[in-house]
Amino acid sequence: MTAIDRARLSPGSLTRAPSFESLLTRAAQGLLFVVACAVWSVTQAQPTLFLTDQKIFEGGAGTTSVIRFPLSWQGPTTAKVDGFVSAAPAPAGSLFNPPTPGATCGPGVDFISFSNLSFSIPANSLPGTLNFGVTICGDNAIEPDEHILLSVVLPQGGGLNCPPEGCFAIGTIVDDDGTPSISVGSISVSEPAIAGSTRTVSFPVTLSHPTSLPVSVHFATRDGTAKARTLSSFRADYIGTSGTLNITTMPTTPGQSTANINVTILGDGIQEPSETFFVDLSSAVNATIFAGTAQATIRDTTLTIGAFDLSPDQAVVENGDTIAFDIVWTVPDGETWRDLKSLDFRIGDYGEPVLWVRWDEASNTFSLCGVGGSNAAQTHHGGGQPPANCGPGSAPGSETPLFTSSAQLVLAETTVTGSGPTGLSVALHLVVSFGPEINARSYPIWLTVADDFGNEDKFVRAGEITVE
Repeated sequence: MTAIDRARLSPGSLTRAPSFESLLTRAAQGLLFVVACAVWSVTQAQPTLFLTDQKIFEGGAGTTSVIRFPLSWQGPTTAKVDGFVSAAPAPAGSLFNPPTPGATCGPGVDFISFSNLSFSIPANSLPGTLNFGVTICGDNAIEPDEHILLSVVLPQGGGLNCPPEGCFAIGTIVDDDGTPSISVGSISVSEPAIAGSTRTVSFPVTLSHPTSLPVSVHFATRDGTAKARTLSSFRADYIGTSGTLNITTMPTTPGQSTANINVTILGDGIQEPSETFFVDLSSAVNATIFAGTAQATIRDTTLTIGAFDLSPDQAVVENGDTIAFDIVWTVPDGETWRDLKSLDFRIGDYGEPVLWVRWDEASNTFSLCGVGGSNAAQTHHGGGQPPANCGPGSAPGSETPLFTSSAQLVLAETTVTGSGPTGLSVALHLVVSFGPEINARSYPIWLTVADDFGNEDKFVRAGEITVE
């Protein structure tokens, strides 16, 4: 039996905790942004606990479903953890619409509430997850989305502690009655690195909730600063398209993309600012249009010292996930990839990077970088920023990762492959894992290079990763 299997959830009473009603009052007074923390003392040596927001479709009258809130911890518990969990309507206000609680599902009841249920996690439990379930009661009423507040309270001296953002989470009951609405999402993509090459990108299309009727919508691209290819165009950035999109797959979770509008992006090998174009929706059948215009931003990838291709350049991960980034850097004609001096890969902004590593071509090693330090003047940084400082190098394949409190480069799975002694390109396969102390938000991905001839490119925004 695992530590998660042994974790118990049972009725109990709260003896030392502040009342749940007082926590709701504090939340209503603005002390809860989306999450807040109820814990008496924080011991930094203890592993941190995470509770994340969730969404679920309401369901029809007479149906029930369960919204599950995963409670995760990032390190072994140093002592037995005894805590309490409660589910109640979120406080009414501009942020939340409270549902109607009840002891059982029935007319007018939106969910089954509970207060101060006890749970425990044994000492020395490895990192894991415990799920708390809240029963949702379906109906056929057309109404706004509703919000449940789930809270966890930890007693003093337990084996876990809450993060600064807290041990609360919001569960959204998404109304799925009436006519669904269609939305198209904006995207940001990297231009193909080589002139004449192409890349297919996808605008995600979402349906607000399932329906038994066939749904379709017309779409068409529209120029912004990026221009579509025409018969008379000398240079183009993308291939325009239009047509009817039939949405045949219904969403099973709120916000799930169920269809895509695909557009081809064209590489031109010209150094230029980022460019944009649009997709517009119209003439929906058996649905309304909620968000009918999306923007595509094409990030330029042509720099002074060649061009790059990053894959993926858009990604969504959760705390604890591992993802592989593939970077192919191609130097200008007449040079070889061995003329590169270094390549920097950075997640997050310059002053507060989640992870910043530098690959050194001569030694084929990776170093962890930051801002300032005794060696700062010897390292390139670009863009007039404060100088950077990089630590000692470690070779790809090394067992010890390069890590910060928020992420790490898994060197054991990282590789570097050149295109022969006189080739133009080098491929870096970077394996990155996230956690334990990373905030849930979006982070830009930046790249820069320097060469053996004294040239340095400024950091260029190459992509984005979202941590949920």
